[in-house]
Amino acid sequence: MDIKHHKLEHLPPSEDITPDLKSLTSAHHALGEIKGRITRDVINPSLIIAPLLTKEAVASSKIEGTQTTVEEVLKYEAEEPKKEDSDIREVVNYRKAIQESIEFLEKKPLGEHLIRNLHATLMASVRGKEKDLGNFRRMAVHLGPPDSSAEEAEYVPPKPNEITDLMKNWVEFVHDKEMDPLIQAGIAHYQFEAIHPFMDGNGRIGRLLIPILLYAKDVIPYPYLYISDFFEQNRKHYYDALRGVDRDRDWDSWISFFLYGVKETSEQMQDKVVKMYRLYGRLKEELVDLNSQYSQLLLDLLFEKPIISSKEILKQLDQPSRQTVYNLVDKFETQEIIYEITGNKRNKVYAFRELLGIIK
Repeated sequence: MDIKHHKLEHLPPSEDITPDLKSLTSAHHALGEIKGRITRDVINPSLIIAPLLTKEAVASSKIEGTQTTVEEVLKYEAEEPKKEDSDIREVVNYRKAIQESIEFLEKKPLGEHLIRNLHATLMASVRGKEKDLGNFRRMAVHLGPPDSSAEEAEYVPPKPNEITDLMKNWVEFVHDKEMDPLIQAGIAHYQFEAIHPFMDGNGRIGRLLIPILLYAKDVIPYPYLYISDFFEQNRKHYYDALRGVDRDRDWDSWISFFLYGVKETSEQMQDKVVKMYRLYGRLKEELVDLNSQYSQLLLDLLFEKPIISSKEILKQLDQPSRQTVYNLVDKFETQEIIYEITGNKRNKVYAFRELLGIIK
């Protein structure tokens, strides 16, 4: 039986896309608010962004069936020796891919080379690692329930010999400077998922490209629009809206959903960031009473790594003596800023629970 592959049109879409002006304005406003909050208020943006990025990586992987939590990821990274865990490795790879994209975009524009690199990084040592890392697929695929046939598929992506041309068009489209960048990001996300250029990992790469695209276009100062949590919480609506473009070229419904996601994500991020700033400010004042010149360094370290081993603390605070560090850690524990979570006499691991509560 001849399988009918989806015939994708080149971008930009031939249809007029007319999102509700209020939705577009609200999304831009919410994104601007979080941008202002981070660039205006933060002493070191990485203190705020690092823990939120872990949550985004967990949410994006969860959509694909990965079962892990923020705490499990952070604990895994803190503990030694590490037992290899494919689910956790996916999350760690996602964060690594974001960092690599920042470094790449300092030298070259967003394009096919970066996308291939992101795929190779994201899929290294995880499920699907055997599926041609960094290379576009050379086989026909279909999307549907497990073990379903191509005839029963919900969607059959374009043929492999069409991918190079479609991705070339995708890159040309995202470099167009005439279109509103949020609408452009929504269109680009749909098109990437519809092309389905890789054998595996397309969903994760497609979601990863949303903040990277907006960062590359200077809409945000860091790739921090962590929208996967919104997609995961509204998974059915997310897939229905994408399929609506497949079936009916219903761009307006998809773009409206996407813009609402941008607004909701930005507002939720702002709420978390405000709480994190307040926590940081309060603890910074309280730590004055500890009379340690290293207390501020340890506080900053805990924001970057809310679950951390005593070994890592010693490594990072490499100026004082070991005993000075142990005494400082004891003071943080006495103040109930951190809690030991292993029960070990040696190789202890500490959790910054108040911050973890905000992240979750």
